[in-house]
Amino acid sequence: MISFRNLIIAVGSVLLLAACGSRTEPTSDGSIPGIRAQLKKDSIALQALQERYQVPLRDQFRWCDSMLAFVPEEQVNDYFDVLNLTQAYLSQFDELLPVMRNDLSYIGQQLDLLQKDIDTHYLSDSLAQEYLNDEKAAADTLHYRIQYFEDRLAQQEKALQKTRKDLGKAVSK
Repeated sequence: MISFRNLIIAVGSVLLLAACGSRTEPTSDGSIPGIRAQLKKDSIALQALQERYQVPLRDQFRWCDSMLAFVPEEQVNDYFDVLNLTQAYLSQFDELLPVMRNDLSYIGQQLDLLQKDIDTHYLSDSLAQEYLNDEKAAADTLHYRIQYFEDRLAQQEKALQKTRKDLGKAVSK
């Protein structure tokens, strides 16, 4: 009769031998190519954000701000909230744009290194999966940051258009 301890050792040995004999790479489910595709889409989205909002919103902001001189003093505060919020989002975007570009590049480099380590069997499957999960989390964080700016800047574009229209009416009175 086999003791419980010997049974555990035997089962562990079989599992260890099975794990060594069949190496499955984390990329077999498309994780690295999937992250790369997400990074490519995010890079395009970031460029589109910059082109669509950064300069046009700043120009609209300046126009609205310059029109405040022609609005009665009691109405000036009505426009400040939109202008201040727009300025805050534009400043935040300006500040984070180089960080997001750097993140895109860095994650891509990390994926290159990870793929090389996987191909050369430098990393165990479990360690490679941990690193892959980390890169996926970093790519997701970047993706959600870009979505945040898409949402906020689109809202500010609409708010500034309305403000511009309202200021045009107020000035022409």
